[in-house]
Amino acid sequence: MNFAVIGLGSFGVKRAKAINDSKNANLKCLFDLNDQNAKKASKDLGAPVKSYEEILKDETINTVCICTPNKFHKKIILDSLNEGKNVFCEKPYVRNVEEAKEILEVTKNSKGVLQLASNHRFFESVMYARKLVEEGTIGKVLSFNGRIGHNGERLKDSWFWKKDISGGGTLLDNGCHLLDLSRLFVGNFISGKGLISNVYWKNIEVEDTASGIFKTEDDRTATIYCSWRLLSGYFFFEINGTDGYINVDGRFDTHGGDKIFWSNIKEKKVFSKDFSHIKPNSYLLEIDNFISNVKNKKKISPSAKDGLEIMKMIEFIYSS
Repeated sequence: MNFAVIGLGSFGVKRAKAINDSKNANLKCLFDLNDQNAKKASKDLGAPVKSYEEILKDETINTVCICTPNKFHKKIILDSLNEGKNVFCEKPYVRNVEEAKEILEVTKNSKGVLQLASNHRFFESVMYARKLVEEGTIGKVLSFNGRIGHNGERLKDSWFWKKDISGGGTLLDNGCHLLDLSRLFVGNFISGKGLISNVYWKNIEVEDTASGIFKTEDDRTATIYCSWRLLSGYFFFEINGTDGYINVDGRFDTHGGDKIFWSNIKEKKVFSKDFSHIKPNSYLLEIDNFISNVKNKKKISPSAKDGLEIMKMIEFIYSS
């Protein structure tokens, strides 16, 4: 599959490297409005720089990977889909529900497919949690409770702080991961509410802290907390089921381990697995998953519909 990567900030470069490392992908070209970013990435990755227009019209490029600031996602997605190209878009794929609805309508008639990025699905601990749930180890999932955060320093004075460009703060940054995982493990949420605040990064346009609680049609729940004001990054969630629980601690960047713990009524003991000896490889695993989904015409996940539901959850919080 031939890829063009649009947007070559830190995450765009990570995505481009993953494409380069994949045996199933070819990094055809790159583009960034910042010439310096584009030239450096081209030199480091061995791929030429092309203009935006050239990428859209090049029929040998069948897939566009979008890693620009959030404001520009919608236009690039729609332009690419209208040219019949597949799209892999960094989260959050849009800024609000209205943009998500517009994109969903276009996907219904496009020859290309759209998959949203959610690399936390491909942490070893998270994949093992999915395996346990699918095997029925904890029975029917009843609730999800997750926390995620970092200190926000790397985002200071960047476009992330500008609401028109980002669409929001921590909710649309790291919070999206928890919202996606809560839907993955629990299901679709029909109602919710929450709180946002700026307790640390004062006088910015977006929130540095957010929390939310959501409910499904059959009364199962999820709670999430996300932040840009923590002294160290963390990623943790707990799944409770009718027959047991699963705890995931994915803090490998700062705490040296990606771990999972679980227990159930039948076995009555706590089990654990430590994945800290495995080098994190979520970006490559995710790209290969996307390629497999497209080539084998598998169900796309997370899809444009999933993205719309995530934006509805964000709106539940913002409108509380």
